[in-house]
Amino acid sequence: MLAGCYSMDIASNAALDGETLPEAPHAEHVVVSNYGWYLFNRLPLACGNANPDAIFPWALFSNQVTSSLLHDRMMEYAASRNANVKELTFFRDEQIFFTPPGTQFPIPIPYVLCFREVQFSGILMPRDKEEAAR
Repeated sequence: MLAGCYSMDIASNAALDGETLPEAPHAEHVVVSNYGWYLFNRLPLACGNANPDAIFPWALFSNQVTSSLLHDRMMEYAASRNANVKELTFFRDEQIFFTPPGTQFPIPIPYVLCFREVQFSGILMPRDKEEAAR
């Protein structure tokens, strides 16, 4: 449960389903994120499994908390929806002090058990018909 988590969260409106509503120009807001734990901030211990064919929701001793991997997942989803990504934002968080889950007090020994999270957020808008034909 505490190993790591890969997720893709989507909030949508009807624009990608063929309805163009003037009051709702944005089709979908997509957030893709992954986090994991590292020993000495170098050796991956566990993270969310970003593999599309994953059997387990986590990956042990694998570094799947990378900006290039999550960016690829975002772009693959946009291509599958025949959409462009607008207003793409990137968030990265690294914590070198271990904070036990459920507490607010970090253990003051840096770089033993570290946390890393990467997140992309963007708005998917339908491609123009000329652009989609290319």
